[in-house]
Amino acid sequence: MVSRDNPRRMVSRDNPPEPAGQWVLKLSGSGRHAPASHAPLIAAATETLGSEALAWAVDMGHEMASTIIAEMPDFSGGEEAFQTLRMGTESSTIHGMLLLVSNDLVTVRASEEALEGDRDFARRKIPLDHVLRGIRFGHSIMSRALLEAASTTVEEPMRTAEMKRSSELLFAYIDDFASSMATEYLAEHDRWVTSAAAERAELVRSILDGDPVSAPKASATLGYPLDRHHVALVVWRDPGSVGTLSDLQRVASRLLEGSGCSATLVVPFGASSVWVWSSWCSRNVQRPSLVAPDAPGVNVAVGTLATGVDGFRQSHHEAAQAAELIRGGAPAPAWLTWYADVELAVLLSRDPALARAFVSRELGQLAQNTQAAAELRETVAAYLACDRSLARAADILHVARNTVAYRVKKVEQETGRDLRDRRLEYECALRLAQALGPAVLA
Repeated sequence: MVSRDNPRRMVSRDNPPEPAGQWVLKLSGSGRHAPASHAPLIAAATETLGSEALAWAVDMGHEMASTIIAEMPDFSGGEEAFQTLRMGTESSTIHGMLLLVSNDLVTVRASEEALEGDRDFARRKIPLDHVLRGIRFGHSIMSRALLEAASTTVEEPMRTAEMKRSSELLFAYIDDFASSMATEYLAEHDRWVTSAAAERAELVRSILDGDPVSAPKASATLGYPLDRHHVALVVWRDPGSVGTLSDLQRVASRLLEGSGCSATLVVPFGASSVWVWSSWCSRNVQRPSLVAPDAPGVNVAVGTLATGVDGFRQSHHEAAQAAELIRGGAPAPAWLTWYADVELAVLLSRDPALARAFVSRELGQLAQNTQAAAELRETVAAYLACDRSLARAADILHVARNTVAYRVKKVEQETGRDLRDRRLEYECALRLAQALGPAVLA
């Protein structure tokens, strides 16, 4: 029967209680975030929990990672560091939900995604006690959310027993999880500190941090000439894409095959990113020919050519900034992004709120996130880039001259703006809209 004072359905002989843990399947998420966990876990979770409950886990993993980084700066470090942590928090939430449904601790263990992040924490020298504190902190967020969901979903008189069962299972899970993570951390720490890769990675970080180094000695250690010209690349895989860090290193190593560079340096960074440098004897290289990745979900950002130790640092910084822009949600036309193509957007988008306000103020109705507004923005951008030549803009856009004229007039009438006014600001706003898309559009 249904109580008017309490809309929850009461348990009776006609309505027997659901099996323990089935309330988990009723959870639902926003769908705003793509899963970060590996494809096999996502497939298994979708089959057992359903797509709506999986979306809840994805939201919770995102919230946990964001909160942990806000409270514990050791885990910060840009989009790569965030995605590495999110893989662990999301996959742990999924495993916790699977545990509540199966009621079987034997089948649940620390996820491979969490262990990948754990190994990265060891290589980044995040202290083990900070890692364990982060685990406990994340677990408290997840447990609180799950128990609150149970309190509002499970009907009386089963609610108290189900919340007790869920609490006991989740605490047993986190004890086993923390133990596995500590063991893996110590093992990775021992492997890493004795490896040549650790020495190279430490040296690269020192160079990027601006520490003084001897170029000849550093070149010998890295097996890479620092006194030449450099083009740096950042290679990363999309959240949830199939493949290991070793697979990504293999793809990164092949990118420059046949390009003509004299040497390459490949350094893994995080659980899903690789840094690459290519050395050149001549300054005549602007955009080296790259081999397209043979694995899905792989993206590449490329810096400009720069010289010496400072150039090694500069080109990498440019590639990293381009990668942050794309990973932050900017639309990318393909797997490859050249820093030179997005440099203005990088420089203008350092403060996202101000960038959005700037675009809205300059473009007016053209700042809408619609196909019609996008078409007008493309036309006006070409028109201004061609120094307001209707004929040349029409050639670039492959439309009739009268079409360009009509669209330009439409923009001026609807926005009440003469396109000759504040032209520099207007073109910058158009470039931001093109590069960042929904991030700065209404």
